[in-house]
Amino acid sequence: MPSNQIRTGCPPIFDKAEIAHLVAFITQDYTTRHLSWQAIVIEMGYGCSYRTLKNVMEKLGYHKRIPCWKFSVWPANRQKHVKWCQQRLHWTYKEWSRILWTNKSTFSTTGFGHHPWVIRLPEEEFHIDCMDQTFEQGRESTMVWGGFCGTTKSELPYLVPLWHECCEMYGWAQVIEDGAPGHRKHVRTYQELNGMDTIQWPAQSPDLNLIEALWLDLETEIG
Repeated sequence: MPSNQIRTGCPPIFDKAEIAHLVAFITQDYTTRHLSWQAIVIEMGYGCSYRTLKNVMEKLGYHKRIPCWKFSVWPANRQKHVKWCQQRLHWTYKEWSRILWTNKSTFSTTGFGHHPWVIRLPEEEFHIDCMDQTFEQGRESTMVWGGFCGTTKSELPYLVPLWHECCEMYGWAQVIEDGAPGHRKHVRTYQELNGMDTIQWPAQSPDLNLIEALWLDLETEIG
């Protein structure tokens, strides 16, 4: 018999129960968060394309995103980390503009430097399963150095000329650099001979160095 009810066409592939099961599978641990859409289709035994699965998850807010870096910090250094921040909590823009942020970074030349994507909600940026370690083994790379102070950035890989330029522009500048072995002995002596002022820096604190945030953007840009 004819019916006045609106026809819904083919039933949906994913009902509420199956969607809940799918979300539970993807969010269960680090490994499943990093699976590709194709791998999830195969793992779950679905008869749909990966694009269908992708559309379903994106409607729920789950997108493939680049994971944040997770730095290993010892408990003792964690306390120094917090203390360093508290001591500069009320610094003004003028005081921060006199800091010369410096660092070096390595860029992979053999394909190991790519960043895998992770499935997460926007608010899950710092979820433990959505973050990756920064250390990679077995890769060939090239090292670069950079620095900036206020609106002044380095164009040549030489610290002393940049420091003098920043001092002339801002009246004085303090250098921030990590505790890498290359910054000791000869480099430290060279800085002292040139009268360079360095700021005390807690160990294992790369997230406090503003230039660290630029390396990932640069590596992503150059592929």
